[in-house]
Amino acid sequence: MKIGISLILFTILFWYFGLKFIQANENWTPEFKEFCQKYMPYVNQYEGLNAGCCDIDHKSNDILKAGWKGESLLFCDGKEIL
Repeated sequence: MKIGISLILFTILFWYFGLKFIQANENWTPEFKEFCQKYMPYVNQYEGLNAGCCDIDHKSNDILKAGWKGESLLFCDGKEIL
């Protein structure tokens, strides 16, 4: 009985608080933009790095967009990028 109540309480709290922290938030973009400004020169210099969500249309993301077994490996703001 206690386990069932604990699971229900955990589920409710997860759906209430968890989604606020799991999904991308537009308020985080200043830090992300600063990261991308420092990261992208390395992506352009070294072949093994991928641009990821910093520049979705960058040529290094072609491998991520092709994905594994037909599923893209590039997700930005909770959305699959094809």
